[in-house]
Amino acid sequence: MKKLFLFGCLFFTVIVATAQTKTSAKPALSQLAKVLAGSGLPYKIVSDSIAVIPYEGDNILSYSVLVQKVSDLYIVYTNLTEALPGKIDETKYKYLLQQNDQYDVVKIGMSAEDGTVYLRADLYKTGVNTALLTRVIKQVANVANIIGGELK
Repeated sequence: MKKLFLFGCLFFTVIVATAQTKTSAKPALSQLAKVLAGSGLPYKIVSDSIAVIPYEGDNILSYSVLVQKVSDLYIVYTNLTEALPGKIDETKYKYLLQQNDQYDVVKIGMSAEDGTVYLRADLYKTGVNTALLTRVIKQVANVANIIGGELK
């Protein structure tokens, strides 16, 4: 009887050990990565809440548009001070402020901390899909390129 019990335990152990399959655990895509996946844009996920999309334009050779998920918002922005080095100073502030009247979603602002000028669009997460986010990203990029051409 002991031999039969021992054989049964050994048989059960072998069956359980061979039945377990090795699976490679793929990390789950963040919500930001999911919404950008179908955009067709060459994005890079920096963290669960930040993605960077590189752009090249006629007026700005190379710049980045960032998408940041903060709470219930997607913030799409580009740093104009960085994209247009030496072109933005106090003499351009009036022009930049007037440009807020020209664009529907994109707004121009300045950081109170360091005076960085940026282009920004805020979208509530609940109404965002891939098509809308892609459109806003492209608009931020296009407006940055237009402003880059006007600030020669």
